[in-house]
Amino acid sequence: MNNLINLSQRTKLEKIRDHLDKFLGLYVGLAIIIGLIAGYYDAAWAHSHIALLQNIMLASVYVMIFPMMLMLNIKALGNAFRNWKLVTAVILLNFAYGPLMAVLLGNLFLINPYVRLGLFLAWVVPCSSMSIGYVGLMKADVSAATAMVALSFILSLALIPTEASLYIHNILASERLALSSAMISKIEMNLVITIIEILIVPLALAIPTREAMIRKMGQEKFRRISPLFPTLTMLGMITIIFTIFFAHADVLITHIMDVLGVFYSAMVFGSVSLTVFTILFKYIKLNRRNESPYSSSMVAILTGIPKNEATAIALSAVALAPLGPQVAFMASMPPSLLPAFQVVFIIVFLKLREKIIDYYGARKEIEEILKVREIPARGVVSEEKEVSEVVEVQELSAGGVVSKTGLNILVPVDFSRGTEEWIREGLGRLNNVNSITLLHVIPLSLSEVSDFVTEDVIKSGKKIAEHKMRELVKTISTFGPYEVSYEIAVGDPARIILEQANAGKFDMIMMGHRGYGYAETFFVGSVTLKVISRSPIPVMVIRKNT
Repeated sequence: MNNLINLSQRTKLEKIRDHLDKFLGLYVGLAIIIGLIAGYYDAAWAHSHIALLQNIMLASVYVMIFPMMLMLNIKALGNAFRNWKLVTAVILLNFAYGPLMAVLLGNLFLINPYVRLGLFLAWVVPCSSMSIGYVGLMKADVSAATAMVALSFILSLALIPTEASLYIHNILASERLALSSAMISKIEMNLVITIIEILIVPLALAIPTREAMIRKMGQEKFRRISPLFPTLTMLGMITIIFTIFFAHADVLITHIMDVLGVFYSAMVFGSVSLTVFTILFKYIKLNRRNESPYSSSMVAILTGIPKNEATAIALSAVALAPLGPQVAFMASMPPSLLPAFQVVFIIVFLKLREKIIDYYGARKEIEEILKVREIPARGVVSEEKEVSEVVEVQELSAGGVVSKTGLNILVPVDFSRGTEEWIREGLGRLNNVNSITLLHVIPLSLSEVSDFVTEDVIKSGKKIAEHKMRELVKTISTFGPYEVSYEIAVGDPARIILEQANAGKFDMIMMGHRGYGYAETFFVGSVTLKVISRSPIPVMVIRKNT
């Protein structure tokens, strides 16, 4: 029996995840307040059990990190360089603008040099997968956001230790701290080791674990349990924040000015960054031809400004442990406090979505996308192993079907470059076509890439696809007197195409031999080969010239 994807119902796991995401700032604030009160009144117990508390913090680090790695879509890296302007903007925001603001605001508002180091680490660590959900809620390009998140993470593995080392040498060394060159080298080495331990190793374990889980349970079941992973990450972050403030409540009371400094820094960073870049990117357009300036701007802002504070907490708490628990606490304080402020700014930004759309002049474009009928999702989950080889497909003969009158043909499309040309060429070879049904399949993997992909995000992707489909229908209608219709589904492309072929409504399938962009994985070899080998009706594959 076929497994159907139901986008209209939210599971309990999704409701819990969305609740925690929505009220994360509140829960972080409560963890800080309760931790401070409990730690202040039971400081003696906290001091006598500091080893236990450190073990709890270390365990919480892995509870935060590993589920996050399970949801990271490394395959999206293949799409990262389609828009070099967007890539450049995101890299500069994450690894130049953020660290620069940390230095400027740290020097302006913070007294303790280790707190300044913590602020630097908090803003040099790039965005998390939460950003993909934010982009979707702003009705922007989720697939581009996915690529930017994956690219930023990979670059961070090298850039975080490099930039942190420069900061330690040039800033901390000038503070006349009692740090020998050997101690500074130890901090730098510990930072590299920490990145290996809490980022690279979990990632190396998470990739095969994810693939094994998908093979064993299928993509649909994996998608259904995937909300558990961000939930664990958020719970782990709340736990470590509580533990940090409980263990060092007495120290924090004596550094209240640094707490206020973090607050001031967060207010300036959030308000200035979101305002300035929203205005700037209206005029410095990041979009490619035929793409929305609004969408590209939102992708850049929401994958370049928000930070992955969970990772920053782990780095600061573990990497500075050689200097003692109090120093590690001071460095981990900024990333522990910042989530409460970051969530507030993001929520306000999302609430201003309609005004921002109007500011960019994208109202007509967005309304056109939204003026669509609801398409029932019939995505069928494939539990079969994908063909990994790229097969060079030659043009296939449609056999006796070519001579049949009144052909009804199925045309799977991926909106890649040259789609109109190969469809025109294929129809030119068939002078007896009556009706054309265009089929676009949003691969299921694009629906599971994010920690926080919601029903609205998936529907937004379908609406964008339908907007493109309507434009394609208009173009094809100029090729001849054809009856042109279309369908959009979410799921495994090969299985859905074959399902349509088996429905008995079509005489043949016409496909382009090569896809581009995010669909390349599915339309080179794996999908085409499956359709050719299993289709009950003839398949004609048109070689694309672009």
